[in-house]
Amino acid sequence: MPHSIKIVTGALLISLLLLPALSAYEPPAAPAPRPFQYDTDTFSFANETVWNYVNGSVQSESSRPQTQKRDYTRRCFVVTRAAVQFWKFARFDPKATPLPHNQLAARIRDVTERSVWLPPLSRGKRIVFPGYANLREISAAAPDIFQANIGFGWPVYFRAGNMPIVAPVYRETEARLNDEIFHDLQLNDPTLVWLYNFPSLNINHVVIVFAGKREHGRFHYQVYDPNYTGAPKGLDYDAATRTFSYQPTFYFKGGTVKARAIYRGVLQ
Repeated sequence: MPHSIKIVTGALLISLLLLPALSAYEPPAAPAPRPFQYDTDTFSFANETVWNYVNGSVQSESSRPQTQKRDYTRRCFVVTRAAVQFWKFARFDPKATPLPHNQLAARIRDVTERSVWLPPLSRGKRIVFPGYANLREISAAAPDIFQANIGFGWPVYFRAGNMPIVAPVYRETEARLNDEIFHDLQLNDPTLVWLYNFPSLNINHVVIVFAGKREHGRFHYQVYDPNYTGAPKGLDYDAATRTFSYQPTFYFKGGTVKARAIYRGVLQ
């Protein structure tokens, strides 16, 4: 057996053995104090793509405006995780004096070094960010400080929760995930969802599902896509086909996607 095939086969077997632990789900013990809100609980800056996408296809670099920089890339895991961490562990005091940059950086790290799957802190135990009303506002005032302190991009390539990407995604699994997402939204709890189509690389992205509604056999979810800063995007679930689909974006042509919840525990 060729060495490359052995590596892929070994990764698949490990993923299948660990799959129960990597897909464990525990519903929230109690409703969250408030729902995740797009206008206040998201970052003012976007995660940039490495490639130059136009309507879901990679284009030559010459077609990209020279003024359009890509200084902050490969951070969709980091940005979405940090947004939920701030929603769970931080609070804002707009009437107080803003922190010096070094103290702001330290408090950002205090938030993002906490495990994202832990329950929300009570108001009195949250890390306070004075001078601003919410995450969107403070990250607009100091984007460089946030980008430098919410986390590096490279560690996500070594997450234990990445291994199931080579394992099959069954319709029953997607149906169960949809039930979990919708259940948690009733308790104000958003879900970090990894969207991919492996082995196709037409999408490999993380979003936050923070709102949704059911209309007959379809579920329509609003998500925070960290590649955008202007408005939520749409993720749908069709109960008849038991499939998720994501709307067209500048980096994805739209259509069916595999979905997996992440950051629910140490192995996810």
